[in-house]
Amino acid sequence: MPFENFTIGDDSFDFTRLITDRLIDKFSVIPQDILEGFLVKKRVRRTGLLNRVTIREMGMALNIDALMTGSVDSLSGGENPRVALSAQMMHCVDSSIIWANAVSYTGEDFATILGIGKIYSLKRLVDVAVTDLLKGLPAKVGAHELVKPFEIVHASFFPKVLKGGQTTTVSIEVSEITGKLKDLKAFVLDTQIGLSTKDGLWYTGILTAPSIEGVYPLRIYMTDQSNRLFSMDGVAQLIVDNTPPEVTLSSGQKVISPNKDGIKDSILFFPELLNADTLESWRVEIRDESGTVVRSEDGIGALPGGFIWRGEDNTYKSVRDGTYFCQLILEDTAGNRTVSPRKTIVVDATAPEVELVLAGEDDQGITLELKTKDISEIADWELTIYDRKGIQVGKLEGKGDIPTRLSCTLKSPNSEKKGFLAYSLAVTDIAGNRLEREKEPLEPSKPEGPEQKPPEKKIWIEDF
Repeated sequence: MPFENFTIGDDSFDFTRLITDRLIDKFSVIPQDILEGFLVKKRVRRTGLLNRVTIREMGMALNIDALMTGSVDSLSGGENPRVALSAQMMHCVDSSIIWANAVSYTGEDFATILGIGKIYSLKRLVDVAVTDLLKGLPAKVGAHELVKPFEIVHASFFPKVLKGGQTTTVSIEVSEITGKLKDLKAFVLDTQIGLSTKDGLWYTGILTAPSIEGVYPLRIYMTDQSNRLFSMDGVAQLIVDNTPPEVTLSSGQKVISPNKDGIKDSILFFPELLNADTLESWRVEIRDESGTVVRSEDGIGALPGGFIWRGEDNTYKSVRDGTYFCQLILEDTAGNRTVSPRKTIVVDATAPEVELVLAGEDDQGITLELKTKDISEIADWELTIYDRKGIQVGKLEGKGDIPTRLSCTLKSPNSEKKGFLAYSLAVTDIAGNRLEREKEPLEPSKPEGPEQKPPEKKIWIEDF
């Protein structure tokens, strides 16, 4: 075969011709035009497209015993030239490797003390490399007894992976190398597959997969015109998979506030496949409390590293505040389906609401009543009390929920005018939403019961 050149350097060397010139002393080398005619017929454009069947067919068609392939892996000139070559020889009866070798040299590799012996010529270095590459080449190619006159070009199950009891299509293509095929039978375990053929070389059939999970090889038996029996094992495998995929879905948080303030605007879910399964498809769904899907995404094949949700529905509009649930639906190549446990997310883009009134007041301090409303838990809060001159006279703060009743001792209460107080309040919930009030009047609580109307003022009218 023409030597493949993987370098971008000097291409003035015809390594195929250099190798051929060395081989003709020991072997009869088939001319390149004859070889190329066969390759064109088989549509083989490079060495990587050669397979066992093609090599055997080449041996029969061209009456050759061995095929040599090789490559130029490195080639450069200059003060210190470099060359690297590799080659192998394969038997055309069974495509087994007869011989292989590789060399890699630079000009300095041949230098002795004081640089004597260094090779400066790339041409000289290539000549040495080709000579050493072919060292150990066998003097002749030994004859191999032809074991099988046929080759399996193609054998497959479709689908290859399925659940027990389902049906699959078996396809087998045979190439006649040195004999004519008389009969072909195929088995999985002890079950013979009913095959049909139109040309005697391409066979198809239907098989019901075994019920027990496992890997099942395809065994093929072929008979030639002389009734000699030849067998091939493991040319294809059927995989029975009855186990649904196992998956977990985790996230670093439970609450999001998608108000685009840069604080917990989104949530990232991390899926993890717990068993060695090959996925056919996946789907992630986010549902509201009524079970309606508000956001979904589908994919084929392996799971992505994560899913991000920014609190939007499928039309990219922000969803309402509330509780939502995320689930992952998976289906493997065998058709097994599984649904992950639900992951709860709270969407809260609204700042906390706090009602605060003055419930009591004495010479030492005040008592406050508070009502807090928020979907999320309160993270922290801070309350500051001011007198009528705007001087801070008290301060309360804490973590977590705000108590419904607070007592605050005032540092220097203003006794000149009781009740004339103001407050500032800052409350942040765990979603990052924040309520801020700055020096608002502290109103007293209203009395419970029906609203009292002020007495009507009597008007006396004198008639003169």
